[in-house]
Amino acid sequence: MFRKTTILTSIIFFSSIIYSQDFIEDLIGKMTLEEKVGQMTQINLGFLSSSIDQHDGKVKQIDNKKLKNAIENYHVGSILNTAGTAYSIEKWHKILTQIQDIALDTKHKVPVLYGIDAIHGVTYTKGSTLFPHNIGLAASRNPSMANEIASVTAKETRASGIRWNFDPVLDVGRNPLWPRFCETFGEDPYLVSSMGAELIKGYEQDGLGKNTAVSSCMKHFIGYSVPQSGKDRTEAYISDVTLWQKHIPSFKAAVNAGASTIMINSSMINDVPVHSSYELLTELLRNKLGFKGMIVTDWEDIIRLHERHKIASTPKQAVKMAIDAGIDMSMVPNSFSFCEYLVDLVENGQVPEKRIDASVRRILQIKYDLGLFNNPYPEKEALQNFGLKEYQTLALNSARESIVLLKNKERVLPLPKDKKYLLLGPGVNCLSALNGCWSYSWQGDKEEAYPKGGKTILDVFNDRFENDQVLCNTKRNYSAPENFNISFSDEEISKVDYVLLFLGENAYAESPGNIDNLNLDNNQIDLAKRAIDLGKKIILVLVEGRPRIISDFSDNMNGIINAFLPGSMGAQAIVDVLFGDCNPSGTLPFTYPANSGDLLCYDHKNLSAMVRTAPNKRKYGGYHPEFEFGHGLSYSEFAISELILSTDTLHKNKELKISFIVKNNGSMDGTKNIDLFVKDHYASLAPDVKNLKNFTKVFLKAGEEKEVVFEVDKNDLFFYNKNGKELLEEGDFTILIEDKSRSFYYKN
Repeated sequence: MFRKTTILTSIIFFSSIIYSQDFIEDLIGKMTLEEKVGQMTQINLGFLSSSIDQHDGKVKQIDNKKLKNAIENYHVGSILNTAGTAYSIEKWHKILTQIQDIALDTKHKVPVLYGIDAIHGVTYTKGSTLFPHNIGLAASRNPSMANEIASVTAKETRASGIRWNFDPVLDVGRNPLWPRFCETFGEDPYLVSSMGAELIKGYEQDGLGKNTAVSSCMKHFIGYSVPQSGKDRTEAYISDVTLWQKHIPSFKAAVNAGASTIMINSSMINDVPVHSSYELLTELLRNKLGFKGMIVTDWEDIIRLHERHKIASTPKQAVKMAIDAGIDMSMVPNSFSFCEYLVDLVENGQVPEKRIDASVRRILQIKYDLGLFNNPYPEKEALQNFGLKEYQTLALNSARESIVLLKNKERVLPLPKDKKYLLLGPGVNCLSALNGCWSYSWQGDKEEAYPKGGKTILDVFNDRFENDQVLCNTKRNYSAPENFNISFSDEEISKVDYVLLFLGENAYAESPGNIDNLNLDNNQIDLAKRAIDLGKKIILVLVEGRPRIISDFSDNMNGIINAFLPGSMGAQAIVDVLFGDCNPSGTLPFTYPANSGDLLCYDHKNLSAMVRTAPNKRKYGGYHPEFEFGHGLSYSEFAISELILSTDTLHKNKELKISFIVKNNGSMDGTKNIDLFVKDHYASLAPDVKNLKNFTKVFLKAGEEKEVVFEVDKNDLFFYNKNGKELLEEGDFTILIEDKSRSFYYKN
């Protein structure tokens, strides 16, 4: 019975493919050149609004004449973004119905594909659920939870009437200066690959036809996250080996996971803008990685080949370069110039029409798979999947699992619930700081855009404790001058038992988040030092999207917690951890630097770890972060036994099993995140000091112990050369799990 069902399903599936191909080819054959080029054009909703200012945060009305011109005369195939802050579902449905009504009134009735940045939840829909940003999810070491979050985001995006999500970010966060660091899964390629692949599966739901699925968009291919300056959209210099070792794996995993679209790096690598690179977009992405889906540019990035990169002498030449490189769709987004230039290029024989057909074929396939040809309108049945109570539970649990306990001197945490607390710092009474970028607005910094019921950390404290237990005068405005002062009398402070200091960053997105160094601003540093002078026990809570330097005062903190950007339930999660209602289990997905200029990742070369002592006894070099990758404490006391290997020699087609016992010796139930690293002793290309190859989570009741078994095979031992060839060399390797290690020999 199973075999018959499986065979029947396969027949239906392949029949559907053949039908879609026939449908698409027939449609392409009927379309004019202008209609085809229009499908490759994506414009911004704000460009169609009745207002000139697209970025003032106000909800705009869509100008129907502009919309009809775009679809009827320029045959625009895709629209993106909002014109203002988050919309209600009702407004989204009205806008999308307005768009599709016009599209279905055209000759071929080709629906419009609408795209949105639904980052850490449905960014631009009121009442949606906002989850921790990716950097926090990476700290959880929980890929299945990432899958569940993506599934919820897909449901709420689809309920909004939108079927294309510009997520996930698969850039590897190896430069924390970069303002999009919080959107990454951290610095390790294996961790990014594991978490990112699960997001894609959660978005696409094993097929795009379900009303609970959206098309994902892996981004930003490739090397976007390591600009030399740390500034957004600036150049990077990456060796071929590093590109293969660190930056390609996450995109390779995403392609294998079934990602249907991809967005391109706005900048350049080794002096070549990625949008103009045939080598990267066609030879690497399509031919070597096997990506079959649709390639979309980022914002204005074709015209920038002319205006910024200066490799195209005219805007028309820029279009030709991008099309020749392999671009399918241009996020123009505020003109019809792309249409006009590309039509002219084809008519003048500079771009063959069959090249246009190839892109249109991929675009129409996405629309077909999403069911837009059957029903392009917002689906009423999808509304039942919006705003469910269990989504808030997931948001809370994910925020809890994301929090990392960095320091707990003399077990100051968890805090007693019957004491008095002084709450200081701009992060304690601010929703934007908790949610970060892409939160009901692009920057996420508009407090007025958040739901009225949203709770700051101060709100949660006031809900849980008596009025005389909490001392705080922090304003909702993050940068208010009074937020950096201690405005209480000596008598009031004398009654305080603990000082809780909430520092970090307010929300920002993309280039507005550029900084010159990782130091906290002087106001926050001064506040920390004044808090120390109070002579109380101090708990530092970091609410931030990237590691800001705390070395000036970290030694004086009794406890340190990193909450990252925990989302809409983040305030409750933080308070839960502080008072022991939740046992923290998060582990750092990046190396927390001690100095702004010391940005070595954990998987640096052996050379970088060397310390040279000069004649005057000063030490130079070395690896000395504030906290290492994978660091994270618990209220439980976990112990790991010695490692047992199934063999001392791993052969090419065999597996090596690593087993050990992990025990909770504490009095509190807890979860232990465990990272497994492999060290290659010697190789023909200089090896890293170690590399993450697996991780797991183990829940243990107080006093409980469990056996953990990892497996390692040849796929965990190879490395890439500059041509992307996998090299697997015989030699000695070491398994590293916390302070335990065992060596083995690999033999081909």
